[in-house]
Amino acid sequence: MEAPECPVCLQSYDGECSVPRVLACGHTACEECLTNLPKKFPDTIRCPACTVLVKFPLQGPSALPKNIDLLRLFPSVSQIKLESGRNFKKPVEFVTRSWSDDFYATWKDRILVHDAVSVENGEGEISDLASSSRLFGSLKNDSKVSLLRVASFELDDCDSVLKYSYVQRMMSCLWGLKDEERDELEKIISIMQRGVSKVFGLWGDLKNGVLYLVGEKLIEFPWEEFDSLTDDDASRLGIVGMQICEALLNLHKEGVISGCLSVSCVKFDEFENAYVDLIELMETGRNVCRIIAEETKSLRKPVDASEMDSLLVGLLQKGIFMSSEFLFELLKEQNMLVKNDSSKSLVSYSADVWPVCFLLLKLRLGNRFTKELIESVDAKGREESIEDLLVLYTGITEKLCLESELQGKFKLMVEILRQCCCIDPQARPVLTDLWKCNRDLVMNPRFNSMRGLHKKIPGKRKEFCLALSELCHLVEVESKELEEASPGMKTGGKAEEGKVDIDFLGRLSEGKVKSKDIRGHQDSVTALAVGGGFLFSSSYDKTILIWSLKDFSHVHTFKGHQDKVMAVIHIEGAKPVCISGDGGGGIFVWSTTVPMEDQPLRKWYEPKDWRYTGIHALAYSEYGHVYSGSGDNTIKAWSLQDGSLVCTMSGHKSVVSTLVVLNGVLYSGSWDGTVRLWSLSDHSLLTVLGEETPGIVRSILSLAADDQTLVAAYQNGDIQIWRDDTLMKSTKIQIGAILSIVVNGKWLFTGGWDKTINVQELSGDEISLDCTHVGSIPCASVITSLSYCEGKLFAGFADKTIKGNLGRMKRNIQDFTSMNYWVVRDYYRLVQSVNSLEPQIQSLSDEQLKAKTAEFRERLMRGDSLADMQAEAFAVVREAAKRTIGMRHFDVQIIGGGVLHDGSIAEMKTGEGKTLVSTLAAYLNALTGEGVHVVTVNDYLAQRDAEWMGRVHRFLGLSVGLIQRGMKAEERKFNYSCDITYTNNSELGFDYLRDNLTSNREQLVMRWPKPFHFAIVDEVDSVLIDEGRNPLLISGEANENAARYPVAAKVAELLVKDIHYKAELKENSVELTEEGISLAEMALETADLWDENDPWARFVMNALKAKEFYKRDVQYIVRDGKALIINELTGRVEDKRRWSEGIHQAVEAKEGLEIQADSIVVAQITYQSLFKLYPKLSGMTGTAKTEEKEFLKMFQIPVIEVPTNLSNIRIDLPIQAFATARGKWEHVRREVEDMFGQGRPVLVGTTSVENSEYLSELLKEWGIPHNVLNARPKYAAREADFIAQAGRKYAITISTNMAGRGTDIILGGNPKMLAREIIEDSILSYLTTEILADNLDDNELSQKVLSKIKVGPSSLALLARAALMAKYVGKSESKSWTRKQAKSVITESLEKSQTMDPVKLQNLVNEQSEMYPLGPAIALAYLSVLKDCEAHCLHEGSEVKRLGGLHVIGTSLHESRRIDNQLRGRAGRQGDPGSTRFMVSLQDEMFQKFNFDTEWAVRLISKITNDEDLPIEGDTIVKQLLALQINAEKYFFGIRKSLVEFDEVLEVQRKHVYDLRQLLLTGENESCSQHIFQYMQAVVDEIVVGNSNPQKHPRYWSLAKLLKEFMAITGSLLDDSFSGVTEVTMLQSLENLHETSSIDMEDFYLPHLPKPPNVFRGIRRKNSSLRRWLDICSDDLTGSGRYRTSINLLRKFLGDYLIASYLTVVQESGFDDGYIKEIERAVLLKTLDCYWRDHLVNMNKLSSAVNVRSFAHRNPLEEYKIDGCRFFISMLSATRRLTIESILQYWSSPMDSQELFIS
Repeated sequence: MEAPECPVCLQSYDGECSVPRVLACGHTACEECLTNLPKKFPDTIRCPACTVLVKFPLQGPSALPKNIDLLRLFPSVSQIKLESGRNFKKPVEFVTRSWSDDFYATWKDRILVHDAVSVENGEGEISDLASSSRLFGSLKNDSKVSLLRVASFELDDCDSVLKYSYVQRMMSCLWGLKDEERDELEKIISIMQRGVSKVFGLWGDLKNGVLYLVGEKLIEFPWEEFDSLTDDDASRLGIVGMQICEALLNLHKEGVISGCLSVSCVKFDEFENAYVDLIELMETGRNVCRIIAEETKSLRKPVDASEMDSLLVGLLQKGIFMSSEFLFELLKEQNMLVKNDSSKSLVSYSADVWPVCFLLLKLRLGNRFTKELIESVDAKGREESIEDLLVLYTGITEKLCLESELQGKFKLMVEILRQCCCIDPQARPVLTDLWKCNRDLVMNPRFNSMRGLHKKIPGKRKEFCLALSELCHLVEVESKELEEASPGMKTGGKAEEGKVDIDFLGRLSEGKVKSKDIRGHQDSVTALAVGGGFLFSSSYDKTILIWSLKDFSHVHTFKGHQDKVMAVIHIEGAKPVCISGDGGGGIFVWSTTVPMEDQPLRKWYEPKDWRYTGIHALAYSEYGHVYSGSGDNTIKAWSLQDGSLVCTMSGHKSVVSTLVVLNGVLYSGSWDGTVRLWSLSDHSLLTVLGEETPGIVRSILSLAADDQTLVAAYQNGDIQIWRDDTLMKSTKIQIGAILSIVVNGKWLFTGGWDKTINVQELSGDEISLDCTHVGSIPCASVITSLSYCEGKLFAGFADKTIKGNLGRMKRNIQDFTSMNYWVVRDYYRLVQSVNSLEPQIQSLSDEQLKAKTAEFRERLMRGDSLADMQAEAFAVVREAAKRTIGMRHFDVQIIGGGVLHDGSIAEMKTGEGKTLVSTLAAYLNALTGEGVHVVTVNDYLAQRDAEWMGRVHRFLGLSVGLIQRGMKAEERKFNYSCDITYTNNSELGFDYLRDNLTSNREQLVMRWPKPFHFAIVDEVDSVLIDEGRNPLLISGEANENAARYPVAAKVAELLVKDIHYKAELKENSVELTEEGISLAEMALETADLWDENDPWARFVMNALKAKEFYKRDVQYIVRDGKALIINELTGRVEDKRRWSEGIHQAVEAKEGLEIQADSIVVAQITYQSLFKLYPKLSGMTGTAKTEEKEFLKMFQIPVIEVPTNLSNIRIDLPIQAFATARGKWEHVRREVEDMFGQGRPVLVGTTSVENSEYLSELLKEWGIPHNVLNARPKYAAREADFIAQAGRKYAITISTNMAGRGTDIILGGNPKMLAREIIEDSILSYLTTEILADNLDDNELSQKVLSKIKVGPSSLALLARAALMAKYVGKSESKSWTRKQAKSVITESLEKSQTMDPVKLQNLVNEQSEMYPLGPAIALAYLSVLKDCEAHCLHEGSEVKRLGGLHVIGTSLHESRRIDNQLRGRAGRQGDPGSTRFMVSLQDEMFQKFNFDTEWAVRLISKITNDEDLPIEGDTIVKQLLALQINAEKYFFGIRKSLVEFDEVLEVQRKHVYDLRQLLLTGENESCSQHIFQYMQAVVDEIVVGNSNPQKHPRYWSLAKLLKEFMAITGSLLDDSFSGVTEVTMLQSLENLHETSSIDMEDFYLPHLPKPPNVFRGIRRKNSSLRRWLDICSDDLTGSGRYRTSINLLRKFLGDYLIASYLTVVQESGFDDGYIKEIERAVLLKTLDCYWRDHLVNMNKLSSAVNVRSFAHRNPLEEYKIDGCRFFISMLSATRRLTIESILQYWSSPMDSQELFIS
């Protein structure tokens, strides 16, 4: 550990050269550094460690005490390190912006002020429209300007509370532009060249929402003066030509090519100098693009000469000249060129030569030049190609150059102009040559002043063509149309048309803020304070109102002040209080502990005289002092404990109006315009601020401070900002007095007389500071007070109102285009209905509220639907919950209830109250009386919810059941019959399977015949997705192969990986190599591992799987001689679960345990198939959106994200990747140590017991106390206790996966769990002598650092009385309880405390004398201790929040992002602060499983960090990790999908079998007989059809085989009557039958064959016989043919004979009908179960076998379906045959009836 050192010079203290001296703040620095530190104020120095101003002695640092301790001891955790907790506190963004500070700095100076430009039309009047692309106007100095439209921005939205500033909206508009557009704008604005018009910058028209480029407006070109030029005027043309060329050459220096020119692009100044107008040049470029777009939009093919002719004519008519290559580039963009055109030229600087040449010809020849050029082109264009047309174009130009107007002095230009008109850009002269030609018209220079300009321009700047730029391609939108189409929506920039529905997006703007009006005061609001989950507001009406921050409902009112209340503050702590001060000098202290009291804890008054104006401000310091700023110009310090006056601080010359405490300093602001700084330790004056401007008095009305920033607000609207007590900024930001000011990070809020809340952004460094106006919130009244907390702004007004929740609406475009947004929006109508009914429901008595259930059920019977009464039912449940468990459903919880009722999945974040939400939908659907199942993931949660939420349902008259492991059938049946049943998913599934295995209807436990109605699945993603890979199995035992497993385990130890076998971790599969097969066969002394008579392959494979894939303390633990499975998702032990297919036996053999019997599947079902049986299914979870597609595809259930009640402020830190596991674990240890030093609670999530214990040992080595929660029995027993305390200060919890899920981590601790623990510690030892042997040594170490709970005297007395009673009960009543029974007694007592009034409990304690009232005594003690625990947890929770909340560390990425999000969701519960960090190494199992190239990644990380143990947080690695995780999700989704698809085949078969079983069990007795008859007929049909052919004569049938099979199934039943029938007899009978013309079906029999017994008497049996004949005639079993009728008649005869014989023997037996039906039912069920069990085994084998068929390019699923269907048909056939054989055999020998029940 490093030695302590000076924070300035970083030298270690040694007592000689470096002597530590202690400052008043408690920090230490060496003498030499303290001497050299700057002292800005007398006797004051700023601490170099904490930057707090402290007193400094005049004698120097030697007068300060020496810190001897630092010279002897090394502190384990320094105080400076504790301050690092601030690093995790991320300021809440009130207004989110996309651009960076650099972007703002680049563009802020290029935006003109909002009133800089006045837009004018042609007559000089102010224009109301911005419909033109270019307008004109003037600046404030009357300079004329041109305006070019660049983009559109959002207009003021009347629905938005926040009105953004002008600069903010301009920045937003610019940020929305494309990068290319912004680059072009920046280059154009930066052009400052001779001959080019100036561009002043950008200006926004707020009225029309248009952004303009503003440039100077020059004089139009004087055309008429150039129409009659003579040779003597040649110099004038030459000067103009020179200036145009020079301007374009200067543009080339900037990398800008004009591309095209028109006469309007040339302008003159007042001295007649020619300029190129940049604004006009861009407008010309836009005109060109528009003309070409209009001309080509109707063409469906590339342009030819005729189209090119029309294009050239259109451009010439507009007076626009451009080069051929520029025209080609524009046509390329429109895809309008044919392949053989000369379109290869690129636009370069030579492209400007052509338009300049044409412009000069235009100036010299006038309009005749354009006219003749148009006529020539138009006459020849239709007969030439494009190339010929351009040659003609050039030829006409050359011809015009030879005319008389170009003779004389102008003849000097002819040759250069002809060259300029060349089509080939490379053959043209450069602009400097053209400049020289014009110069020669003016003079004959003696030297070439432009030498060198013809050289190529250096490539320092990126060149671009202005006319081809993005700015010239902007789509113009009329302003009026813009407003009508999408008011408030930004149209400039990257937005694409047609992508978003502007009907609703136009009403929304990113960054819009929402507010809620709160009314209750009778006069002006004076002050606001936030704390303890409440908003406190004071008023002139002499009251303080308390509002809930969750829903802004009124909670309480403090009354007692005799004067107007001027100030209010809130103090967190063990006993939180609110302090208020009034205008009469009264200071009142109120308790804010719930329930709040009406009387103050204490109060006192300041002394006053006639000048006194009361208390104006209050503040509180950690020293326990309350400070009041008064009208007598003083600050008084009072003791909070007893209200005594500590001291009076004077110095101000006027009223002390505001006080702020920060970093050990008290800041006081006064009407005298100064700010005084006072030391909190001794109340001495440190310094005075605001005296820099003597003679100017501005009253300070409000102060605000944050970190090292202090802001003062003045009555004239000014603010001054100090940093480190140095004035950094003084500016006026508001008109009129600023009454209140708040600063939070970089955000500054002000409010006052101008009825506007202004939002400023602070930026800068130590040298300079900027204050930028971001926006404003217009209000209806004067703002009197402001308060800011966790991203929400609260404002109080003079009109008696308060606006709350002024927080940024955190939504973007994707939110509004998502279906989830609109679905949730619809649910708010339900919320409004429920809220409107709340007052009416609140007025009902308990009896009236309970009667609502009967009323609702009566309405259902009258025909009303559940939807008709949904709102009222929800309101009833909300009120019942409020009365029974003290919890009221929030609005978002009402939405969650609606989502559940509609059969959807409600995604609600951790801590949002999903358990309470379920009561709404459960109650509503239970009204039908068909039963509701609330399904949780374990017994603990089911029991907790049944006891907790069940109180609500029982209060309303509904019955509540609970299913737990170990319950008997009678208990289960009773609980399933309740209106609402709480259970866990495995118990539900096994009960369903067991019900379908029972052979007695009395053993059925579920609601048959309709066991499923509506289910609410808690943690639905865990049940349906995580558990989806593991089907529920009920197994039988088969023990014949037990001896093979240990032998196979020994063989597996001999085999070496990658030599004898290959292991695929991803697939959990192994494959033996040739060497491995040989070695195994040699070891086992067998010739073939796959020998059917001596099969060893399966056992060896399982042994290898157990060796490679099933790790001890990861997949299982060994306890009490058994291998117990650890659930990989929850970390809990599942002692009733076993792996199938011999895997569990292989694991037992590997560990040397007793081999338990092999399992044979008797019944199975997947959770997907189970929950599909519900007609309506819903679910709740915190992480389901990532799996929404799977839920929709598999279950047709949508996922609805329910909004959070409070905003989530959790900080998710970047993932850190390590090359090695060693580096990862060491970094985890360091981060835990750092958090522990700060006092923050930490939850570390590991993926296995092994990892959790490794980290535990690592922390023990460093002496860091912690709790471990994994599958070990000693830890699992206290799972809920550990999680309940995981949020306490200094608590470190290591948990495997999501162990403890369902128990909230409350910051500061769970008071109920802590109170229960205190009760058990005090009483349990008196009730039982059983000792819990948990051996939690580390738990004892953890308890040492947790703060002790202070139990009050009254609680101690009640505990002592309860303990005494427990002692006497244990002795005098001879009670000998086990620990479980004793805990049950305490649990019952605690439940009694929640259901009975304390007065009744006290009466029970006092009244009962004969027996000891132990239960009531424990209940009273619990209530008292609970209050102490709540106070302690509230105080400690506030400290933890201040430190940053719970910090969660994930030590490995899971196979699904959803599981990671579940771990992250532990932090940031219900708006609490928190942070998360995932640390992964490339040696983690997931990377090995999915074959991630770890060696490459290790080399990359080592190269980046030069140390493989150091982390990296780069986007590249993180993206790779997330991509791997997504691939894992896809892989496991494929497994689940395959499982569901395969199970769908079995699902149909299972439904048929189970429906049949339930019909046999619960149906009438007659149904069993009907099934027997149907089976008999079906068996006969199979025999007859299988041995006959309808197309052949009976002599060709297999009659002998037919008779043999028929006699075989009848046993000895027909030995007497049918023994004489032979093949000949039957053939003769069939021949005679075929010749018979008519048959009497009522007395039908075959000739020559025995006549069936006459048992078909009576209507019912005759109808049964006739129905069977009709079925025979109508089915297609026989097929078509000549002898079809003969076959059907034979089927009818044999079926009748068999049934009649059966009925005869049953009647002759003499047994009653009841016994007969039971025998039939038993036989039917037993044979069905027997063959169904075999069928399951065969189907499981088939599912594994069909995968091999994929090598033959056959679909395994289709193969499975085909073979599965064939298997099922065979199974049904065998079931029918065995049933008939068994039932006939029984009645043939009834004394052997017990054989039916032998397996």
